[in-house]
Amino acid sequence: MSRSQRRSDPAITIDRLQRRHKELKERVAEYEARLSLTPPEQTELSQLKKEKLATKDELSRIDG
Repeated sequence: MSRSQRRSDPAITIDRLQRRHKELKERVAEYEARLSLTPPEQTELSQLKKEKLATKDELSRIDG
């Protein structure tokens, strides 16, 4: 199987997105467990949440 075929395999894509979503969820939880965040940390948390949502949306689009 060629590299391009492996990348386009929906099962592989879904697995990759699920792993990424889990990683983002854990990072968001770490920030949310803190009592306070610095402005840069608040920005990072916001970006993580947006990426997490985009990942979930992509999973929904692919997986139906």
